[in-house]
Amino acid sequence: MALIERKEYTDWLKRYRDKKIIKVITGLRRVGKSTIFELYIAQLLKEGVAPEQIIKINFEELENEPLLDRRALYRFLSSRLLPDRKLYIFLDEVQRVPEFEKVVDSLFVKDNVDLYITGSNAKFLSSEIATLLTGRYVEINVLPLSFREYSDHFAASGKDRRALFMDYVTYGALPGMFMFDTGSAEQREYVESVYKTILEKDVLRRNSAASRQLVESLLSYLVYNIGCLTSAKRISDTLNSNGTKVSYNTVNSYIETLQDCFFIYKADRYDIVGKEYLKLINKYYVTDFGFKYYILNNRTVELSQILENLVFLELKRRRFKIATGKIAEKEVDFIVKDAHDGLIYIQVAVTVMDEAKLEQELRPFREIEDNYPKYIITLDDLFVKDHDGIKTVNALDFLLGQPL
Repeated sequence: MALIERKEYTDWLKRYRDKKIIKVITGLRRVGKSTIFELYIAQLLKEGVAPEQIIKINFEELENEPLLDRRALYRFLSSRLLPDRKLYIFLDEVQRVPEFEKVVDSLFVKDNVDLYITGSNAKFLSSEIATLLTGRYVEINVLPLSFREYSDHFAASGKDRRALFMDYVTYGALPGMFMFDTGSAEQREYVESVYKTILEKDVLRRNSAASRQLVESLLSYLVYNIGCLTSAKRISDTLNSNGTKVSYNTVNSYIETLQDCFFIYKADRYDIVGKEYLKLINKYYVTDFGFKYYILNNRTVELSQILENLVFLELKRRRFKIATGKIAEKEVDFIVKDAHDGLIYIQVAVTVMDEAKLEQELRPFREIEDNYPKYIITLDDLFVKDHDGIKTVNALDFLLGQPL
């Protein structure tokens, strides 16, 4: 199967090529981090880098088990340094090497080394490691295929973009799915196997006290309530009322574990008037919708929740800092901060064709006194583009790359 181009990520790597800085790729298991390395290495070879200048080690492969010892790994890599040419080193799932940061730090100070690493757990960039490597690395978080990547892949299918969108939200966008026919039993079994692997290896194994039933109940709550304000206390109260006995601290610990393995993402709540973050109440979003059937046992999620989740992920792809907003008693779906610390306010709605629904989305914006841009993102094809400076954008255009 031909590799799916992930140009956003390979271009990012290319921008930092040969710079004295460690390139770090993070993301959910099976989201395509290794493939991004393969695509980028193919570019290097095409541009004249010799094969002996490239070392790629995947620490999940059995043949590399001897290199899980940091001293053995360092000896192996040191012996292949080239005195007069750059050596490009790719360490995939490097968190499996205990104290890997010592190897990385030692390689970093060598001349003629360009270093790239991946990890599927946020803890591998824990505070101690970040302190050791401070100022020495840049990080990009990899997500499943964007709707633009998905649409490009299926460009020859003959389906219009709305049909592709429904496939996208129904089956998910893990790159490995496309070995199989869309909607096939094989594709469903693949997604289920990825879900079970993440649950077993990245959640239960890394939290020794975790109960599978409890974690699955927590995931079910989070996915069913996508886009809803919640807290660890509210979740623990709900689970207890449903007969699942669990403490606030346990719920909080499991949520952190799910975030650490990039299964879910949190959006903090921001008080627009008070200009402060409200730490106890948040929203959570799932990384890929293909998992929802195995988590919810065939319960459905509203299209409005799915759309809000997809907009969140697209904003994250664009490397915005994202929060949800509070203005008096009203809610703004997203407040995003760009690279220049400018703000953008966003409401997400399946439709604003109904006058009352339109007014509901506009009302919070009218109470915001600053002049930062404000947008409504909707699946409507027909809409008024401007409401006194508040812009309306078609959601599919936005998901296909239209800038705000």
